Order: sequence, then structure tokens, then C-alpha cells
Amino acid sequence: MRIALALLALALVPATAGADRITQMTRGERCTYAARLHVAAAYHYTKGLPRAELKLHWHGDETAEEIEFVTRIVDQGYEAMQREAEAGRAAIPLELVGDKAFEACMKEAML
Repeated sequence: MRIALALLALALVPATAGADRITQMTRGERCTYAARLHVAAAYHYTKGLPRAELKLHWHGDETAEEIEFVTRIVDQGYEAMQREAEAGRAAIPLELVGDKAFEACMKEAML
């Protein structure tokens, strides 16, 4: 029995070794996380902080995919705020930024 469990554990290692926290999240969790990142980006944008000056602090155990995901979503948040400003629309409340980002994410086929 122990040998069978050990073999099963070894068989599962390659499948989980490349996994990261983003891919392990459910769709709802990913979209909630993305919405929170959009709100953070919008907050810093409205405070006048340029995207190039926004420092993302990493814990050190992130995968390349996790870093790419966070960076991409923050960039999208800044770009969305910039589009609103260029269109002459007033900044929307941060709560609505999060709601809109969550809804858009949940409607997407892939995040």
C-alpha cells in the first residue's frame, strides 16, 4: 500500500510542479483578484502616480506566469483609466471600476 501511494505521489508531481496560484484559482477567484488589481491601478492613477513609477512588491516565490498576470492586469487598469481621461469622462468611483472589471472578466472566455 505504501509503495502504491508513493508511486501515486510521484506521478502527480509533474502535474502540480508547474502550477501556480493563478491557475489554481477558480474563475470567480481570478476575476475577484483581477478586479482588485484594477482598483489598485485606478487608485494610483487617480493619485497621479505614473504606471512606470508604480512599484510592485513581490514575495520572491512567484512564478513567471503570476508576475505576467499581475503586471498585465495592472497595465490594463492604467490603460482603462487613461482611455477614460482621454475621452473627457470624469473618473468613475473605484467601486465601479472593480465591478466593471469583475463583470468583464467573468464574461471573457479566457483571462
